Amino acid sequence: MDTWYWKCWTTLMLLIGTFHVVQSSSATFKISAVGQNLIGNDENGDIPAYSLQLPIDQQVTLVAQGIVMPRGKEPQASEPDVGTWLFDDSVFQLLPHDRNQFNATQISITLKPVRSVAIETRVRFVGNILGYDRKYDVLINTSN
Repeated sequence: MDTWYWKCWTTLMLLIGTFHVVQSSSATFKISAVGQNLIGNDENGDIPAYSLQLPIDQQVTLVAQGIVMPRGKEPQASEPDVGTWLFDDSVFQLLPHDRNQFNATQISITLKPVRSVAIETRVRFVGNILGYDRKYDVLINTSN
């Protein structure tokens, strides 16, 4: 009798665990640039990449917004667990910006190129939402 009870209990727990996985959601980030058009979204690699043309001395505010996608429902904005923007401070200057224009679902940074470089410069967002680690690159081509 004990063996039968144990088998039933184990089967029930496996079914509950499988149902939970099937009903679980996914999460990601939506990357945007305020007042600028990001070009493309190359998702062929491990890290999705966007491109942006930006003249020297023109600032850009990059925004990563947390998005959850519950199964069977529309995607919706959600507060990320953690996130940060990484950039080359020899190419970009970090500028203050009005954080009140963004909500808790958004992680933003305002940058201004201070010099031109011959190749695209990578600005990377690294974040975690609902346990999903995500990385995104914005490749910025600075010009005079």
